[in-house]
Amino acid sequence: MTIIQNLSNSLLASAALGLATSLSALSPQVAQAGAVIFNNAAPSLGALSPQVAQAGAVIFNNADPSLASVALGVNGAGHLNFPNPLGFRPVNSGWTGLSYRFPDGTWRDATSPGCLCEGWGVAVTDPSSNRVAGWVNEASGSGGLTGVVFRSTTTTASSSIQLASYPVGIQHFYGVSLAPNVFQGNVTITNSGTDTVTDVVYRRVMDWDVPPTEFSEYVSHFGVASNLEPAGNVRFASNNGFATSDPRVGPGQIWLGGSINVDFFQQGPADHGSVFDFAFGDLAPGQSRTFNIFYGAAADLAGAQAAIAALDPDVWSFGQSSASGPADNSPTFLFAFGGVGGQEPGTTPQNPVLPFVPAPRVFIFPAPTPRRWFDPPFVSRFDYSLGSGEFLSFILPPGFGTTIDLYVGDTLIASDLTADGLTEYFFLSDFGLDDIAGFSLRDILPPVDAADPTAFPTFLDFTPGAGPLTMRAVESGVVVPEPNSLLGLFALGTLGAASTLKRKLKASQFTEKETTKVG
Repeated sequence: MTIIQNLSNSLLASAALGLATSLSALSPQVAQAGAVIFNNAAPSLGALSPQVAQAGAVIFNNADPSLASVALGVNGAGHLNFPNPLGFRPVNSGWTGLSYRFPDGTWRDATSPGCLCEGWGVAVTDPSSNRVAGWVNEASGSGGLTGVVFRSTTTTASSSIQLASYPVGIQHFYGVSLAPNVFQGNVTITNSGTDTVTDVVYRRVMDWDVPPTEFSEYVSHFGVASNLEPAGNVRFASNNGFATSDPRVGPGQIWLGGSINVDFFQQGPADHGSVFDFAFGDLAPGQSRTFNIFYGAAADLAGAQAAIAALDPDVWSFGQSSASGPADNSPTFLFAFGGVGGQEPGTTPQNPVLPFVPAPRVFIFPAPTPRRWFDPPFVSRFDYSLGSGEFLSFILPPGFGTTIDLYVGDTLIASDLTADGLTEYFFLSDFGLDDIAGFSLRDILPPVDAADPTAFPTFLDFTPGAGPLTMRAVESGVVVPEPNSLLGLFALGTLGAASTLKRKLKASQFTEKETTKVG
């Protein structure tokens, strides 16, 4: 099931569920400049609210912190390394960046010890040919940004901010990914101005301080060489985790035999990290570019490699302790990017927008971009609904023949729809239906594997400002239950299609109903 809810209402919705997990040790976060995020969606939010007024948070990958394995400290501008809230403290730092619960039960952080060197920046060339930028980093400094809006729940965080010199907005949404020990960050850069901006570059930099050898670690880079410009979006990559976040300044490298724009494995040991510059070309007025960041950890190198295999990013970095050489059997930390291989997520069925997974079978798409392919792990039926607005059209993915049926409520509208990744079905022109706020796709054959993140991507179009968008998976006639914590989202955009009509009758499991078929 996918739940999308307005951010401003997400805390109220969660609190209304009467959740029982106590987070009293984490209060009061209201006075802090940040917050915490958990990798489970069912915590008590009483001690955390109102997080809307905060400038940051710590989030966990479980609604019950005692069961969480990974924590992420997110500042208000979307960068990491946030002051620890009351009741939570990694043993090796007074800040939380990317923390992992070690086998002895202690939390240990891998980005904040010694240097709060983690941040991001965006640079564009404005219509007057000025190279303008905004950047943020707790260690190397910040500038050129204005108007931060931050919101969070116990498993999610969002930040919206804008360049001070030109109306380009940057959104960061963080939540638990399809790999349960990894947080996914959805980043969207939007040109809100009236003229095109050119040469849009996003930089992300971080210094690995991997415990227990915090200032002497092995670092690996993968996917860099194959995703360099012009085939991909990588403009620069190196191991200099101490670089400024301002993309206008050359980041350089920490010389260990060479790390610029190449792949390398277990370079070190040294005190180093990763910096990546991604070039996204031009943005016309109103145009956006979205990609993903992943931050996580695993019990060992093999576990980190398994998470990478599940998420299939384009570029990634590993940080490993140097205890007894590269400690392949010790906790391994990861930092990865998707949608930087020359293709934006959601532009094809093979490269869909991936969801957050705050709880089993709960799939969230924060701030969805219109006319994109969305893919929660589906089964044989899915129900789609909007809290406001209306659906305009949809496209089914290829490979499912002509077995899928369209229902509105329990009324069969069209049977045996074509699933070819091309045929777009419009509710008004194809089915004579208007003001459709909910529909079902049934008889998905063969049933798809709910564990497969690319199982059934669906192209959706809806009216501007519509939302929240909810997708509920139905298995054996049972609707997947509501989650205990929701991420607020702002749905944007529209959806559309065209084809021919014909009518036929089909006996369904409910009753025999008149149907409309496009084909």
